[in-house]
Amino acid sequence: MKTTLERDKKIIRFNTTRFGHITVSEDKVIHFIHGIPGFKELKRYILIDHDEEGVFRWLQAVDRPEVAFLLTNPVLFKSDYTIVLRNGELKSLGAKDPEHLVVFVMVCFHRETNTMTLNLKGPVVLNSLNMRGIQLILDRDDYQVDYPVPVRTSREKNG
Repeated sequence: MKTTLERDKKIIRFNTTRFGHITVSEDKVIHFIHGIPGFKELKRYILIDHDEEGVFRWLQAVDRPEVAFLLTNPVLFKSDYTIVLRNGELKSLGAKDPEHLVVFVMVCFHRETNTMTLNLKGPVVLNSLNMRGIQLILDRDDYQVDYPVPVRTSREKNG
């Protein structure tokens, strides 16, 4: 028997290019008030785990099946990575303090060279309490848009 909470939760269903048909509770949808640069009209996304270890996640657009961004925690690859949020950014996220904020960066995998880079200048910040998100554009010379990270081949993983 379903509880009142389960009956009251709204369920959304949509198709994606990478993951097929998805059904998810509406409270799992992340709202980007300002959209993402280059995709301003897309405001609703969900997170999908890419691997069992949780190193990578997909930020999948709800309203455009072909739009998904691969994300990771930048600290896993650059231990001294930090960002400072301005008051306006905290306000956009509905956050009084950064305790419930999660920071990701976008990952780009270059098949032709078998290399991977991280966009350290454009972190994605999510508020886990209210499911709001923003992508920042950092004006820092010490962070690259194409920070290279090592890629292990299947031979290196198994051997």
